Amino acid sequence: MKKAGRIKSWNAEKGYGFIDVHADLKDVFFHVTALQTRSVQPKPGDRVSFELTRGKDGRMQAVGVVIAGAPKSSKDTGASWLPPLLGLAALVGIVVSALGGYLPRQVGIACVVASIVAFVAYAVDKARASRNAWRIRETDLHLISLCGGWPGALVAQHLLRHKNRKQEFQVTFWTTVALNIGAVVLWKTYFSA
Repeated sequence: MKKAGRIKSWNAEKGYGFIDVHADLKDVFFHVTALQTRSVQPKPGDRVSFELTRGKDGRMQAVGVVIAGAPKSSKDTGASWLPPLLGLAALVGIVVSALGGYLPRQVGIACVVASIVAFVAYAVDKARASRNAWRIRETDLHLISLCGGWPGALVAQHLLRHKNRKQEFQVTFWTTVALNIGAVVLWKTYFSA
């Protein structure tokens, strides 16, 4: 049965918050994965509707959380496909450049392998997060991106909806992308003949 309330608090960095349900004394926990659409960032005071269920810890939590006035689904916006398409286009561009001799073939091979490793690492980390199991360290995910796996990481972040909303993570991720591209450009400029 659907319940209604208002968001009392929201921790954007950690991806969880609490809903004030007027009829009940205790606030109800909800996780970012409980949101029906992620196109609108939750904020305190937002009216929401949701269903209650028991979490793995036995406590009640909200699922199917709908923010009043939010679009029904973020799948309707074409922008949700832009980051994965950019990641795939970058990977294809790197491979074509390597096959065409503009970049060493080893760079193309390393980028493909690292992108596959990155996608699998994000998938494993998301699965572990849903089970509250041991997680892959964020520094390891960034290291894979830095070593050329950023196209696969970009695709994974948006297709799997994992780590794509955490602002601090995204700043570090895009820094690894810039460093990786910068290293390839420097190498091509100064060390290739």
